[in-house]
Amino acid sequence: MEAGKLVRGIVRLNPKNRADAYVSLDETPSDNARRLYPALLDYDVGGGDDIYLCGETSRNRAIFGDIVAVKILPKKAAQNLYRENCAPNDRRMSRLRDERKARLEAMADQVASESDTTVSESNGSGGSESSERRIPEVFGTVVAILARNEDRRFTGTLSAEPPMSLRKHKLFLQLLERPVMWFKPLNNALPFMTVPLSDIPTEVRRYKLKQHCTVRLGAWHTRDPLPTASFIRVLGERGSIDVETTLILEENAVCYDPFTPNVLRCLPKVPWRIPDKELQCRTDLRADCIFTIDPPTARDLDDAVSCTILPNGNVMVGVHIADVSFFVRPQTPLDKQARMRATTTYMVQKAIPMLPSVLCEDLCSLNPGVDRLAFSVMWEMDPETAIVRSTWFGRTIINSACKLSYDDAQSVIEGNRLGNDIACFEFINGGNRPASSRRRTQIESSIRWFFKLSKVMRKRRFDCGALSLSNMKLSFDLDSSGMPVDCRPYAIKDSNRLIEEFMLLANMSVAARIEATFPDASLLRRHSPPLQRRLDETCQQLASAGIDIVPGSARDIQLSLDQIEDPDTRFTVESLLTAPMQRAAYFSTHSIADRAGYRHYALNVPLYTHFTSPIRRYADIIVHRTLEASLAAFGNHVTGDHPLLPKLYSSFFPKTPANGSLTLSGKNAQLLLIPDSKTISDIAHQCNMRKDAAKKAQDASSKLFLVNYLAQKSVQFDTPGVVSFAIVTKVKADGFVLTVPMFGIESLIYMDRLADKHSQVQSLDGRTWKLCLWSVDASSITLIWEANSHANSVDDLANSMSVLLIDEEGQSAVKIQRSTSQERFTQTLKIFDKMAVCVAPILTPPELSVRLAMPSIY
Repeated sequence: MEAGKLVRGIVRLNPKNRADAYVSLDETPSDNARRLYPALLDYDVGGGDDIYLCGETSRNRAIFGDIVAVKILPKKAAQNLYRENCAPNDRRMSRLRDERKARLEAMADQVASESDTTVSESNGSGGSESSERRIPEVFGTVVAILARNEDRRFTGTLSAEPPMSLRKHKLFLQLLERPVMWFKPLNNALPFMTVPLSDIPTEVRRYKLKQHCTVRLGAWHTRDPLPTASFIRVLGERGSIDVETTLILEENAVCYDPFTPNVLRCLPKVPWRIPDKELQCRTDLRADCIFTIDPPTARDLDDAVSCTILPNGNVMVGVHIADVSFFVRPQTPLDKQARMRATTTYMVQKAIPMLPSVLCEDLCSLNPGVDRLAFSVMWEMDPETAIVRSTWFGRTIINSACKLSYDDAQSVIEGNRLGNDIACFEFINGGNRPASSRRRTQIESSIRWFFKLSKVMRKRRFDCGALSLSNMKLSFDLDSSGMPVDCRPYAIKDSNRLIEEFMLLANMSVAARIEATFPDASLLRRHSPPLQRRLDETCQQLASAGIDIVPGSARDIQLSLDQIEDPDTRFTVESLLTAPMQRAAYFSTHSIADRAGYRHYALNVPLYTHFTSPIRRYADIIVHRTLEASLAAFGNHVTGDHPLLPKLYSSFFPKTPANGSLTLSGKNAQLLLIPDSKTISDIAHQCNMRKDAAKKAQDASSKLFLVNYLAQKSVQFDTPGVVSFAIVTKVKADGFVLTVPMFGIESLIYMDRLADKHSQVQSLDGRTWKLCLWSVDASSITLIWEANSHANSVDDLANSMSVLLIDEEGQSAVKIQRSTSQERFTQTLKIFDKMAVCVAPILTPPELSVRLAMPSIY
């Protein structure tokens, strides 16, 4: 690797075809590598250009998330490899495209005559996507696995029968001689695995049906066609919310096991009080008016805020973050466990914590009326422009005055007083007392100041080029048994945005501070620009529907979005623009040579990190340690020349020195706080992997509860599903994509299935609906339907049918008038058109079937 003959990256697999794999760079290729392989000249971390691993042999037994060393293949070798592995499938896909085109061309004249429209010459190859496969530019082969994906637990089914795909393997008979069972992962990107019979409980071996269970991936030797795995546990019968939740956690390798005794021994004994040493070396802010604003059910309160009017008319604003790093010491069993989990995972009905509850709900949580250790960032700001004049960082002690919900803060923003049911405290003469009316008024005044400043900050942020693409998030109400009884989109209020602005500012300020102090050893968070080819395709598709989006900078896209007035259209456009966006990622500053690669595209800022949620994110703990080392080395205010840090030191800031305030003592303290560059890269990789897995688990949990909610409604109203409106978001050569805004779900509707299967259409009036003919062009699709009544049954049925309709107006039962006539009519759909769909729940496995509902009621 030092000679440049190999490059380093992270493996990702095609979930639909595990023979397709890619390597994304996680560090800038060396100059030697770029000299040896000119194709890598434009390749860098986050650039969107991957190295293609063609076929399972090129992957060399690596799985997704492995960090690998890759050798770049010469062009001729790459062509031969592609011809051997991909050409047969390409020929098959080409044949299917030709068959589809011929079928469409055969229908073209009839569609044109019945619909009184002219069918485009592109009919048969229309739609938004390219019909030909795009061949990657750079091919490679894995020569070594540098660091294995630490998430080695997988869910799937055990069977006594070997997979059919293995029967042609030359070592198949040899494998049959081994006493094993065969494990098929639920994740299709993973290979089959063999599990020794000696690992599997007798009752599981005797059970004739396939068993859903969890295994741990083991060795995969060079000559073995399949890896081995060790049995962990059976998950039980699928269907119930508890079992499905366990399966989701296992499938995403979310550790929900109890914390081990070794980990628990790292915790302080309770009741706990702040040590005298910390009282002496930290800045005491307990008498300040500091409080928290969180969701009403939150128990891990890791951020608090304060606001004070200064004698010079400026405002001092503070963000105070729980000092979790005080309790989570480097290289302890607690630290290793937190690093392995890396994040708290929030399911609908519970949270799987990164840290033991005594920390995340008690000693670290900034609960009201108790002394807590914190890291604080404070700014002196102009009261009108919210421009930062000076910044102060320090290790502090705070005592939160109250715990407010977003609704409580929103009520104050709207001009109301704090409710009498909200308990408030005041730290006076070394102890807590119920807050005076003056303190309560001070809290209300602070909220209004926060709101005023946050509006100015938000406007300036977007004026400077920030981009916001909203994502649908569902909120559920559960009954005493844990079943969902209501479901609605999560509402974002002004109070949410108020907190967001100051957390963003704190993260940006800390990023600038630690990068200025340790430019080669800081854990930051980058967001690379979108994949330009996909963005261009999306914008071209939107342009065909009359929506002009400039595919340039984040500012260009945001300005284009601001021109869209209809909320449903804007929601749809934002959903489409999310697809070409890359995910934000943690990285070590040493791994990217060009500082331009540090940028955060959506925020449009040069430096960003995560500092504000250390109770639930391990990356924040690392950032806290780096900030602690920076404070010890340079004090509360950086005096060096750095373009992102204010030069002015405010005379109103606390005077407590930062020197000598290290949690750790001794000459190796800084080495423990600031890991070497390789360790920081490994931590960044683990945090990225676990964050992505937690997001998948949270989305799956939301889907599970939505399925159960709709299933209850279907039973309650005796309907096959719930009818709602959907928006056409994409026209493809073989179908169209619908988005259901009420539930945040997307579905691809295939025309040939509508024509060949009656089950793909949900009748709302008792007739049988069949798609007879269709045609496609670049921006629209024409459908010709035929509706037939059942002659023998019409007289026996009522004149109308009831359906359950859920849309923006709420939930209602709607009667659809029945027609007894045969009808043939034409329907033309364009992007952003609305149509009725029936969302039908399937409990095992939890899925949502989206079918067109005819006749459409929109």
